[in-house]
Amino acid sequence: MKGERALLRAGEYLVGFACRRLPPEIQGERYREWAAELPAILHDREIRPAPYRAVRMLGYAADTLRGTGLMPGRGRPRLAGTASPLWPGLLVVAGSVAVVWDVRDTVRAPGHWVNYVQLAWALFLVAWPISQYAGSTVRMTGLIVIGGGLAGLVVCIWTAVQAPGDWVNYVSVFLLLVLVLVWYLVRRWVRTGQA
Repeated sequence: MKGERALLRAGEYLVGFACRRLPPEIQGERYREWAAELPAILHDREIRPAPYRAVRMLGYAADTLRGTGLMPGRGRPRLAGTASPLWPGLLVVAGSVAVVWDVRDTVRAPGHWVNYVQLAWALFLVAWPISQYAGSTVRMTGLIVIGGGLAGLVVCIWTAVQAPGDWVNYVSVFLLLVLVLVWYLVRRWVRTGQA
């Protein structure tokens, strides 16, 4: 398979990163066990076509990250004042309205790519409070926030390009960048105690 060495390195990197989250006494054993599965999945001839084997192998490697993130004691740190279920519920409702609206826009103009990005942004808006209710790991919440922020930036930059004289578009791009940066710094402060 073309690019097999690069795929295996990527899988080994993910497995190694997952193993660093384990207790030191079992890191080496788990790494050897999980890394040995990667070439077996990649060379499994029963899985066709070959790109599907690559996706399955990378999915397995990424799943080791998810699994080690769900270990006891690895949960999301709770911030004071976040116990109220009202604001996540409001975000679910607002996000659901945005999803319905964006699905309608996408159906009306299926060739317009910005509609798909706006739909992704709305889905991230719904996914974040649901992950809070479900007690997701910090990594999962981080992926949701970063993904939503990037989708929002694409939409805001697109609107700024379409109407270059409208200063509101530039302010929205700036605010999204600041919000993602503040989220990152707060997350780092909560995790390590230093910003």
